[in-house]
Amino acid sequence: MLEIALLAVASALALVGAWVAARRDSPEEGAATVRSTRHLRDDAIVATAASAALFVVVAIGHRRSGAVTFAAWSAGACAAGALASMGARLWRERVRGSRAAGAIGEIAIIVASLGALTALAAFAAHAIGDPQHLAAQVPEMVVSFAVGCAALDMADLALPAVSAMVLASYFFDANAGVLRSAPSYASALGIVLFPLAVIALGALGAAVAISARRPQVAGVLALPAAAAAAIALLGWLWQPFALCAAIGASMTLAPKLARDPRRSEIVALVAFAFAAIGGYAVARHSGLTHSGPFGVAVAALAAQSAALIERPAENETEPAIADRQANALAAIAIGLAVLDGATLFRCTRFADAAHAPSLDTATMLAHCTYASLAPARIDISHPATLASALGGIAACVAMRPDASLRSRITTSVIIVVALAATGLIAHLAFGVGVEAVAAGTIASSLAAALFPAACSRIVAATIAAAALALGAVIG
Repeated sequence: MLEIALLAVASALALVGAWVAARRDSPEEGAATVRSTRHLRDDAIVATAASAALFVVVAIGHRRSGAVTFAAWSAGACAAGALASMGARLWRERVRGSRAAGAIGEIAIIVASLGALTALAAFAAHAIGDPQHLAAQVPEMVVSFAVGCAALDMADLALPAVSAMVLASYFFDANAGVLRSAPSYASALGIVLFPLAVIALGALGAAVAISARRPQVAGVLALPAAAAAAIALLGWLWQPFALCAAIGASMTLAPKLARDPRRSEIVALVAFAFAAIGGYAVARHSGLTHSGPFGVAVAALAAQSAALIERPAENETEPAIADRQANALAAIAIGLAVLDGATLFRCTRFADAAHAPSLDTATMLAHCTYASLAPARIDISHPATLASALGGIAACVAMRPDASLRSRITTSVIIVVALAATGLIAHLAFGVGVEAVAAGTIASSLAAALFPAACSRIVAATIAAAALALGAVIG
């Protein structure tokens, strides 16, 4: 219960900070923009269609008792993501005079909504009294939330947090025995909510910087924000992951040290490589199983918080270097989350089908790994994964959806069908279906992050959300 209370306070502070920043930074004539009734109707239609489609897919994909219940939760989470996206979009349009205040409010609304959904699931699963058993239920719910955001072209806001929560679920389950018996208690609820707390406190730091008329210090404030979240929610694990967050936030600050634009690009690439490798290595130094991918996700979250006020405005094709770095690092975490979500789902379904004991999740995951039921890695040299990666990049370059209802639905259907077909063919022909989908996700997200003028971020985010859903709710 304490973990939820801490996140609630952080989210409330972020929302208040966004409001104060908007009042301080926005000119009076910049407010009072209202989204048209037609656009709101289109958003509602797309969100309803996405929720209904997800309900059907999950009900069919589970193939076990209680499938309808899981499908209902997934559809509800998808609707919650769509509603949160509508609220975030309305906020940004009302504070159109300040791009920074709009970005802060957007992310604060998304995080608060995702935190409320996770808390509701914790109460429904009776995880408040025993928070150790929440982790296995998180991936399906949060990826459904991301699908709802993707339906309204807002998935890039939720994807870093969602992928980190999926990786956190796998990380806790793989080390459940150690974490439960550790000298300093670390609960599944705290580890799963940690990504949201990092973003909420990072948004609060950005709001303070804007209100104080010092936007240049917003990236620096992400460092103590991430450290505070780690100390509050991770218990004895706070040190390695606070250091991962520091590496991610520092990555976005490095290019600002170079005055020459050409050198800034080179420094940005070097810092990105260092952050990806450093986040993985520092987390692995903790000695816990599968801590490396979670360390990369934590670094990506901190980078997103540090680059928050540099998020591009709507239809802007040349975002700041820091924003591109943060999205590139998040692309790696999203691809890893596709693998982990599929592993959790496959292993749980296998244990249910075999009537095997599943209370010791770490042992269950180890047995699934030995039985080759879990996708272990992405082999980019494999023809299927290489073709999927190239196909993901081609989709981002070729597809440019406009704001019309027909274009949005058509684009989403094409992406989902193509991704599902790619995974199915790769699975039946080579046995690497999830790996191919993950490769396409990483390639498209990296291309959109590094070359936003040539590759559509909206298409890349839709591919990522669909891939996470295919892995975590179908397997």
